Amino acid sequence: MAQRPERRKSTLGAAHPIEHQNNQAPVEKQPEATELQAVATNQIPPAALQPREEPAPPAATPRAANRAGKAQPKGAFYADEDVLERIRAAWFHTPTTAAEREASFSDFLREAALERMQRREKTYNAGNPFPFVPSGKIARGRR
Repeated sequence: MAQRPERRKSTLGAAHPIEHQNNQAPVEKQPEATELQAVATNQIPPAALQPREEPAPPAATPRAANRAGKAQPKGAFYADEDVLERIRAAWFHTPTTAAEREASFSDFLREAALERMQRREKTYNAGNPFPFVPSGKIARGRR
């Protein structure tokens, strides 16, 4: 029967990270040349330090600027708990086979808000969209 080979030992097994750092000789750092020192010693031409002009980005619309960097804008509303329960129950208990059943509760809320928005645009703005209002312009919380 063959004997097993001897188990290898790590060289790091007995090392302590803090003691190891304290026992090392300090490493002298070479001073790094700054860009101004490099220019003074003619290592970098002064023209290389001039800021490069980049083309101006296209003018963003207020809506595009508001959504910059966001995957999906969010909206929220406040309501009493019993009202929220009724809204949730109305969506949940609509049969999935019904033509008016939305795929998700968020879709249900979005459709309800869109319906009300279109009704107000028709009533108060001759069916045209209202002017844009940035999200931070509307006060938060209950009134």
